Amino acid sequence: MRVPLGCLACLVAVASSVTAQSRIDAGVSAGVVKITGQRSEDAVSGVLEYEASSWLSLYAIPAVLHVTDSTSKGSFSSSGLGDLPVVAALSRTFLTPWSPTLGVAVVAVLPTGNASCGLGNGQTAAGMDLGLGLSPGRAHLSADASRSVSGVSAQSSLNAPKATTLRFEGGYDVSPRWTWMASVGVDVGTADSTHALSRVIGVGVRHTLAARLMVTVDGSHGLTTASPQWVLSIGLGTAFAGASPVTPTTPLRRIRSTFSTGITGKIGCR
Repeated sequence: MRVPLGCLACLVAVASSVTAQSRIDAGVSAGVVKITGQRSEDAVSGVLEYEASSWLSLYAIPAVLHVTDSTSKGSFSSSGLGDLPVVAALSRTFLTPWSPTLGVAVVAVLPTGNASCGLGNGQTAAGMDLGLGLSPGRAHLSADASRSVSGVSAQSSLNAPKATTLRFEGGYDVSPRWTWMASVGVDVGTADSTHALSRVIGVGVRHTLAARLMVTVDGSHGLTTASPQWVLSIGLGTAFAGASPVTPTTPLRRIRSTFSTGITGKIGCR
């Protein structure tokens, strides 16, 4: 069967346009979280982003964990791969003042961790995110909501699995290469017997080294006894965004995704 030259040229033009619009970014983060006075977690996580178009991005966020729990019987720890979050995010930016951006994302957490050692939840989880972003001048503002729809929790081991998490984040470009950020995260809804509602505040800074290569430093502090006491995360790469809604690479979401692989009640293969 012969393909008309005009149709062939059209297909080549479409394929070239899609290829030109697509982009691959990556980054790596290292962090530590003090969950309670007895329990802590260290993590090194990567993020791989495939920006298929201006409105669709796909993410995979693998992590290697080291978790420690101190009890009256001694100190127990586990190390290894955590669960694997994968995200498909869709967004639309409107060409009006303040460039409002609407977004929605579907999140799945695959049970790649060893739940019997306290690394992961041992089951697939799914969740949804909705977000809105605005950029008035040098400022970048966003608000989003996340909720698990199946499984133990597709949000994070740091959030109540049956709650809805609301996040409010703001950034300001103090110069072309420096951006300062602040954020608030609040769980609302129903707590369960294993995890109460969490409240956290966070601050961060992003510095562009060259082209799109960035270094980020993010920290958060818990405001309730159910919140992690403190979290610190440092990242390097090109896959770190600011106020873009529902992407897993904004400040509080960077912290969440670094420690999102789930810690069960039992730590240590014993």
